[in-house]
Amino acid sequence: MIKNWFKIYVHHLLKNKIYFFLTILSLAIGIAAVLLSVIHYQEEARYDQWNPNRNNIFVAESRIEEDLSWMKLPSPFGTALKENSPHVVDVCYLGYYGGSTLFYKDQKKPVQKILFTQSNFFDFFPFEFVKGNRAQAFAMPNSAVVKDTYAAYLFGDKDPIGEVFSIGEDKYIVSGVYTLGNERSSYQTELIINNLDKRVQEGVENQNWGNHNYVAWIKLDDPAYKKDIEQLMFDVRIEYQFKPIAKEKGITTEELMKEWGMENKMYYLHDLAGQRMIANPNLNGTEQGAASVQRMYIMMGLSVLILILSVFNYINLTTARAMGRGKEVGIRKTLGAGKFNLACQGMFEALLTSLLSMLIGLMLAEITLPWMQVFFSSKMELNFWEFLPLILVILVLIVLLVGIIPALFTASFKTLEVLKGQIGRSKKGTGFKNAILIIQFGVACFFMIGAYIVYQQVNYMLNKDLGFKGDQVVRIGYYYKGKREDKVKVYESVKEQFLKVKGVEGVTTAAIQMGSGNGASSSFVHNGNNVQAVIGAMDYNFLEVFEVDLKEGRQLTESLASDSINNILLNETAVRMMQEPDVLGKQIAWNDDTYNVVGVVKDFNLYGLQANYPPIIFLSLKTQPWAGENIQHISVKIKGENAEQTIKELEAIWKQRDISDVPFDYSFVDQDFARTFTNTIQERNVFLVLNSIVIFIALFGLYSLASFTINTRLKEVAIRKVLGASTLELLKQLSKQYVVFCFIGFVIAVFPSYYFLNQWLSDYAFRIDVSVLPFIVCLVVILGLTLLIVLLKAYAATQLSILKYIKYE
Repeated sequence: MIKNWFKIYVHHLLKNKIYFFLTILSLAIGIAAVLLSVIHYQEEARYDQWNPNRNNIFVAESRIEEDLSWMKLPSPFGTALKENSPHVVDVCYLGYYGGSTLFYKDQKKPVQKILFTQSNFFDFFPFEFVKGNRAQAFAMPNSAVVKDTYAAYLFGDKDPIGEVFSIGEDKYIVSGVYTLGNERSSYQTELIINNLDKRVQEGVENQNWGNHNYVAWIKLDDPAYKKDIEQLMFDVRIEYQFKPIAKEKGITTEELMKEWGMENKMYYLHDLAGQRMIANPNLNGTEQGAASVQRMYIMMGLSVLILILSVFNYINLTTARAMGRGKEVGIRKTLGAGKFNLACQGMFEALLTSLLSMLIGLMLAEITLPWMQVFFSSKMELNFWEFLPLILVILVLIVLLVGIIPALFTASFKTLEVLKGQIGRSKKGTGFKNAILIIQFGVACFFMIGAYIVYQQVNYMLNKDLGFKGDQVVRIGYYYKGKREDKVKVYESVKEQFLKVKGVEGVTTAAIQMGSGNGASSSFVHNGNNVQAVIGAMDYNFLEVFEVDLKEGRQLTESLASDSINNILLNETAVRMMQEPDVLGKQIAWNDDTYNVVGVVKDFNLYGLQANYPPIIFLSLKTQPWAGENIQHISVKIKGENAEQTIKELEAIWKQRDISDVPFDYSFVDQDFARTFTNTIQERNVFLVLNSIVIFIALFGLYSLASFTINTRLKEVAIRKVLGASTLELLKQLSKQYVVFCFIGFVIAVFPSYYFLNQWLSDYAFRIDVSVLPFIVCLVVILGLTLLIVLLKAYAATQLSILKYIKYE
């Protein structure tokens, strides 16, 4: 029996080679898409799951404003929390990754990922040690732990333990070598140095409650106490910071908190286990950052849709072909085949098709995987045995869906009806096939509308007036190796030399960076309004070099001594938050001093377009020395011609001055800012690829169904031609139902498209409005493609030989 079923299967395969190939291909693409999206999801979800502390250690969020959070905590918090709660086991402060040059004997090696932390780091992140003792790794000051891959790069085959190297003026001794193996960690640093113990202790002794300098990890004995500790953090801040200041000012704590705009400031804890997959990436406090969760869910949802469409295609095609197999079914029933036997045959054929599709799908996934690894900067891999359960589940579901429905449909044929050849004119299953086709049209329309809107948003982002011009501005990393207090003086000296280079039009610097959220901020209160402003310490020509316009007032200038003492500029957002209608000439109290506002700067996009304009205070580098010391880049505006030669001369000066251990590196500001769009551009590219696949599958389903349906109406066409019907009338008759189905599918897609795309756009502070254009374009395109396919098949049907179909009538 199985052998007979197989022969019948091969017979129909060879008879309908094109349809069979396209069916296998569409199913394989759907399977590959699901596998790849699941692999991507599992790769991201693996982060930190190896860590036994993942559910007990929490990164602290300091919510400064309703839509502004810092994943940092002032130094005194750790000690205060441990003193006030038995459930706080320990607190570990971490810095952010830093880059520098490492000197070892006569070698000079760059290191990109240095993590500065406290000596209890490995109590929170117990990495596996291949050399040294993890428990004693930071028992001595100036100890360093090296990642195994970097140790091999630096020391070769030599045992690293006890080796001494230097970074700047500081010397360190290697006390351990750790490995991550195949594990994924939110900290994948090349070098870990314990130099924060002293700094954190100084912050505790000086009661620096206002300095949010470090990321804080808090270990609890039981995660159930998380909410209690969050409340304790707020109470600790009131007790240790606000009460003493309020007492000194002679006001109540509540009055002080209201004056500072701190009444509702809260603290939140986020466990390590959920950091990588946290929905809001701004609430990720780790160095590896959060995964693009929205993009992953979009990919998974769309890949499942693709697979469902492929399955629908197969079901539609199988039920349509069943009409052509009516006599076969009738004869088999006459010879004694029952419904169960026919259903089993249908399931057998579905199993063979699904197995072939699964095999090709696995091959497509394996071929596509390297591209995905590069595209997502990921290490994801396809382990067949790991994914075997998922593969089997997908296979079983496909077989059940594509096997049972057509099999039951075929088994339900009446013997006399199929032997008379009346099944082709029966309405059995027609409504079901039409419903599936309408759903396919709806999904295809959703994808087309979505792809158009996503493309519009990306195009808008790439072409939006950012309020500054950075296309000819080169940003050079300025990591001065000398004393911080000399940083501004050295910059001014380098600036003089840079300006002598042919092709240089301007040199400037600032403590803010276009396209980056890095930088200090501080709050001030004006008319009862609290403003948390970015500190834009800058050279006098910063706004000029970047072509940022003034709304009113004047620029800061070196010729006026007061501009280096107490004159400042504010941007439009800061003025709006102050609720001051005429700000020029007004004074603001900030940082224990009073400052005069002499100008208002037009808003420009400091961060990516997902973030709104931040309030900014612009002041001279000399006004607040600590703010000037925060500069990390020198910006050089160059002419377009001979730019390469200009940059070479700048590099030569940089090397000759030897002001940094970090090698000369540069980038163009506009390109750096464009990198803030990376996730959005990736989402666009993913959407466009999946959109093309969905349209292909939907149109293939239309082509298959139209072909079989029109073939069942050839005798009708012949009779109509005999009765005088023209080709145009026949084309209308054969195609009008598909136009109706297409239009219904479009109408079904309108609301979900509008709703979900608006949800996606809501993540952007600067976004397009969803207009009617994408819907019109989608309708025109989908109708055009539908008519193209259907009319081609219908036209071929009108050219049939009349005698062939009515000679027996």
